[in-house]
Amino acid sequence: MKKVDQTYVEEQSSKISEEDHEQAINRKDELFAKINHPNWKKYREKIMLLFNMLKDIKQKHYSKTPWKTLASAIFAILYIINPLDIVPDFIPFIGYLDDITVLTFVLKMVGDDLTEYEAWKADQKEENHREIEI
Repeated sequence: MKKVDQTYVEEQSSKISEEDHEQAINRKDELFAKINHPNWKKYREKIMLLFNMLKDIKQKHYSKTPWKTLASAIFAILYIINPLDIVPDFIPFIGYLDDITVLTFVLKMVGDDLTEYEAWKADQKEENHREIEI
């Protein structure tokens, strides 16, 4: 059995392609359905931020993210969606543990870039709000 650790996450992230980016965006309904489970409550906000970053990058609204960060975020989203990953999700209690472990490693790896994206997103909302008030 493979071990879910930082090395595994880095190796798998290096295999991500543009097609994977498209797939991560297109499978948002599966992602949202999964993270609505109570096991994901603590992580929901960060996953939504990762997803929105992927979407803004894909739509060319945001471009400051290095490929390594982008690939890691795509890998995390696709891993979370996959019900038959290293530890299948249908196994009670531990089925989500590997997903959360992957997410935790990815959040550590992309933390600074995600914080920068979050600040950019807040600035965009503020600018749009100002434009509406005029």
